[in-house]
Amino acid sequence: MTCEKDIQCGVNTPHTEKVEDMSDLEKKHAVLIECPDKVKKGELFEVEIRVGEYLVHPNKLSHFIEWMELYQEETFISRISLTPEKSHYIFKTSLKLEHEHPLKARVRCNLHGVWEAKKEIEVI
Repeated sequence: MTCEKDIQCGVNTPHTEKVEDMSDLEKKHAVLIECPDKVKKGELFEVEIRVGEYLVHPNKLSHFIEWMELYQEETFISRISLTPEKSHYIFKTSLKLEHEHPLKARVRCNLHGVWEAKKEIEVI
């Protein structure tokens, strides 16, 4: 088996940005990053990470999102750990940037591995 056929190997992303062309698996695990496209250097702004927006991801003991993380490029920013049945897949935080690097959000499904999204932000 190669990594291309092993969903637990590496980091997954949907094969397309078009929701109508995503598989159900991709719709359940697609990560969304909501924040401004442009921010002022050193000023706080809000970031919201969501998963299961296109198709509801299960939230039961046997299948759930374990954690959600936020990075600026490869620099770790923040993490939330989730409990099945009691938590929902929305992670909100505030941060400030001193220079440009894309934000990355990663989530981990206990059955389908790590999924990632990236968003470019202009720092002015």
